[in-house]
Amino acid sequence: MIYIISEKTDMVTDLVTEWLNHKGQNFKRFNVGDFVKSKVLMSSNDNEIMELKNATKVWQRRGTVSVLPEEVLKAYPNRTAYLDYLLKEVKVFSNYREFELKEKLQNNYIGSLQKENENNKLVNLAIAQRCGLNIPNTLVTTCKSELQKFYDQFAPIISKDLRAPVMIHTRHKDIISKGVELVNQKSIDRMADQFAPIFLQQYIEKEYEIRIFIACGKIYSMAIFSQKDNQTKIDYRNYNEQRPNRCVPVKLPETIEKKVWKFMEAKEMNTGSMDIIRAPEGAYVFLEINPMGQFHWLSQNCNYQIEKEIAKFLSDEKN
Repeated sequence: MIYIISEKTDMVTDLVTEWLNHKGQNFKRFNVGDFVKSKVLMSSNDNEIMELKNATKVWQRRGTVSVLPEEVLKAYPNRTAYLDYLLKEVKVFSNYREFELKEKLQNNYIGSLQKENENNKLVNLAIAQRCGLNIPNTLVTTCKSELQKFYDQFAPIISKDLRAPVMIHTRHKDIISKGVELVNQKSIDRMADQFAPIFLQQYIEKEYEIRIFIACGKIYSMAIFSQKDNQTKIDYRNYNEQRPNRCVPVKLPETIEKKVWKFMEAKEMNTGSMDIIRAPEGAYVFLEINPMGQFHWLSQNCNYQIEKEIAKFLSDEKN
């Protein structure tokens, strides 16, 4: 049986399931929040992931299923210290369930919630560098004087979030980050001498940005010509809805593909969305990877039909 774990609103999951239906494949989709019975009796080696025990292929697309019965959730309608505690307990069990299924299915388990939860930009940069990929000059500091030295040496520089964009909602106001921002001397002058850790990188001029999606043993790459638009020049995610960036298929050099595969092996990942810059002089510079990143726009713009390829993989089709 094919099992898919995703979010109810995830469009690419819908497209993959449409292909599976077209192929007449039996599958079951679980969405985030769906309750799945589970038990583990380790002393007798009777580990059974109930409702998932007959899995032949698993696609861990987004999120995870729940092992908290609805009655428990209803008892804590609002997030409380009690529910927070239970969710921490559940996280341990969910990670073990993924471990157990991966041990059983090996390469037939695509994706990983654990990799998503543990995703660390600094670790990824270090591993990318060890795998032979270029990375930007990078600094994390809590000290204004070190920030100033970095700026003096490598300006222009940018700042971005270490984990995820800021989204803080309070009774009085909402605090939302703008994503990647250029750092200038005026902003440095306004800063205190000590502050919370800030993530800084040298701004890399680019010929184009590359979004890469890796899945089912294949690399799909798309060039994004973001540098020709002032709104998207710093980061293509500052989308210009009125005049979208030109996006076209691109083939990575074989040497870079080998380094990408080396990185994926070092991270023990079999899928993910990677961002790379091609600099004007021809260098390829690694920026980051998202274990559960979006890929439909890449598939659609480049006519890769990745959703069909995933369905073929889940269906054990060779061609």
